[in-house]
Amino acid sequence: MKVTVHFCKSQDLGGRILRLFLMSKWNHVAIQVGDAVYEAVSWGGVIRRPYSHFVKSWQRVASVEVEVAEALPLYRFLDMQLGKPYDWKAILAFPFRGSWQSRGAWFCSELVYQALMVGGGILPNRLPANRVTPRDLWVALP
Repeated sequence: MKVTVHFCKSQDLGGRILRLFLMSKWNHVAIQVGDAVYEAVSWGGVIRRPYSHFVKSWQRVASVEVEVAEALPLYRFLDMQLGKPYDWKAILAFPFRGSWQSRGAWFCSELVYQALMVGGGILPNRLPANRVTPRDLWVALP
């Protein structure tokens, strides 16, 4: 099964600061399964919304299809994350974090990466252990 990973860019001040800090042309990433887009957003934590609403929120979106072996675990994982808070600490603590994989809160790219891992997507294992940024995913995905 294929899912779609969306890389997003906004022109607001927060988006510009994030891109600068992350050294990325993208300040957000989300994953689409069917018509549902799952994302971790600063104003609501982990949410799900229809693609038609999601795409209106961004000035630029580039999409990459990714093959996953296990669709059901991916769906279950994403649904179990709904309502968890945005990980504000992650933005400030990237250089100091041990591991990003103990999850009570999510940063957008870490949510997408973990969902792909749960779904059996083919991903490189050379990503930093303490963070996964939109730039890391952009470079890693085919």
